[in-house]
Amino acid sequence: MDFFVKIKKPFNPDEEETNSDENILKWQYDIISRWKNTTETLFLTKGPPSLGILGALSGIYIHNHYRTKLKLGSYGRATSYLPIVVLPALVAPLVHKMVVQTRILLSDYDCPVCLEVRGGLVHTSLAVIYPGLLAPLASFMYANRHFTYRIPSVTESPREVFKLWAKLTRPIATPLIGLLLANYFAAMYVTYAQIRDFHTIMMTVDKQISRLEEKL
Repeated sequence: MDFFVKIKKPFNPDEEETNSDENILKWQYDIISRWKNTTETLFLTKGPPSLGILGALSGIYIHNHYRTKLKLGSYGRATSYLPIVVLPALVAPLVHKMVVQTRILLSDYDCPVCLEVRGGLVHTSLAVIYPGLLAPLASFMYANRHFTYRIPSVTESPREVFKLWAKLTRPIATPLIGLLLANYFAAMYVTYAQIRDFHTIMMTVDKQISRLEEKL
């Protein structure tokens, strides 16, 4: 990405580590935080948290479905909400920033579409697939512990456990596919918008630097 060569200038020519990724990221985030037109930084600042909220809503829907079907009531609600709802909501934005947004700010990619696909896959795995796997397991455990639903033994009758999982999951198969697609395309669009907005910001900064250099 030759466009950013000019942008990545040393903060201090006397410092050897000035052009390190860490310093470049600090400078890029400083530019974004000071940018006057907040609409141009919206997806760079609010994109990851919005994905976290979407992931939390997905986790709540999946979690509540299995808890309702297994008649758990208030049993284990708080302890199961933490890993199934809260954790993905916190981790998904952080992982997006580390795996996707950092690459955008460092221009460390050759294929924008590939980066968008990566963003979609990473977010979907955390926001839908992870809760979709953990929610029934946690619900089965609490249902077996509190005798709210007859759960077959996983060691003696694994096939019966699978049949029960399929029986409980079948009614929400279509909504689950909808959640997968919604989260996937939402993350893809956020990544696309971040690439677009960061490019716009860097173009503006590049023009300003060029004007200053012409005056010197």
